[in-house]
Amino acid sequence: MTMSLTRAFLEIVEGPGLGRRILLRDGQVRYVGRTSQADDACPENQTMSSVHFSVRWFAGQCELKDLNSANGTWRHGKRITEALLSAGDEVKAGKATFRLVVDDGADTRRSEVPDSTVHSDTHVESAAQAAILEAAKGPDPLLATGLVVVSAAALPEVAQLSDTSKAMLVDDMPVPQFVELLASREQFLDALRVIAHSVAKRSAVEWACRCVRSAGGDDLTPADEAALKAAEAWAAEPSEDHRRKAEAAAAAAEHKTPASWAATAAFWSSGSMAPPTSPVIPPAPHLTAHAAMGAAMLAAVARQPEKAPERYQKFLELAKAIMTDKARA
Repeated sequence: MTMSLTRAFLEIVEGPGLGRRILLRDGQVRYVGRTSQADDACPENQTMSSVHFSVRWFAGQCELKDLNSANGTWRHGKRITEALLSAGDEVKAGKATFRLVVDDGADTRRSEVPDSTVHSDTHVESAAQAAILEAAKGPDPLLATGLVVVSAAALPEVAQLSDTSKAMLVDDMPVPQFVELLASREQFLDALRVIAHSVAKRSAVEWACRCVRSAGGDDLTPADEAALKAAEAWAAEPSEDHRRKAEAAAAAAEHKTPASWAATAAFWSSGSMAPPTSPVIPPAPHLTAHAAMGAAMLAAVARQPEKAPERYQKFLELAKAIMTDKARA
């Protein structure tokens, strides 16, 4: 099974910001809007909402979701809440038109793809089993809680902090201090990323659940309540049974809501992303952090987006207890 070397972009082809490209990375959710609350800010597009839509490139598909924007997101003249985009598709947000551009690298992909990204099913399975055996030699990492990255300088590249945030970082700055600095400069999304990528997976899921509870209160749909309870159950006892139940609950909530992404974070924590009877396909190590951050971000803007800054501050307060937690089994 050969994976193609595919790059995807959202390019502004008409209106404010003409020519700008937003790089889409596999598995990552990007948030686009008018203000710095978004990953990709379009301040010149004054009719966009502060955080207007999210976009995710995953398994060769582009999923776009409107985030309750004031003026809507439009495709083929119709207002949409979400859509799967194909190469060349266009959507309008505010006064700008965005086009999905896909480069599959068809002519050079065999020479450009690193060996580590080209697998047979057997190779993937054996690699996963080797990782499981290696983990068995020491304490189970899923039982760990609290900070696992102490210095902000040691944060992984997959956290993908903005250049603005990276410029604030000084050597040996502790993660909690860096989070406070980012919050003081209103770099809230990067503060959430730092939290998600610096704590153990178990703590990342627990934090995401607390954020969703804080923002949603008791006003959750039955599907969201089930997804959140499944994620909470995994965080309390990170077993394979609870992980698979989180997978099912996230799917039932259609991967659209903060609660569903908290459950997805639990599912992506370990094991295999394939059905139980299929060859093992382990999730990338950073996916739990991405999903946990996505759950927190969506929880902040899903209802009354104008209150997002207040919710970010609350989420950062919730993180303080998580980051100072001690391992428990």
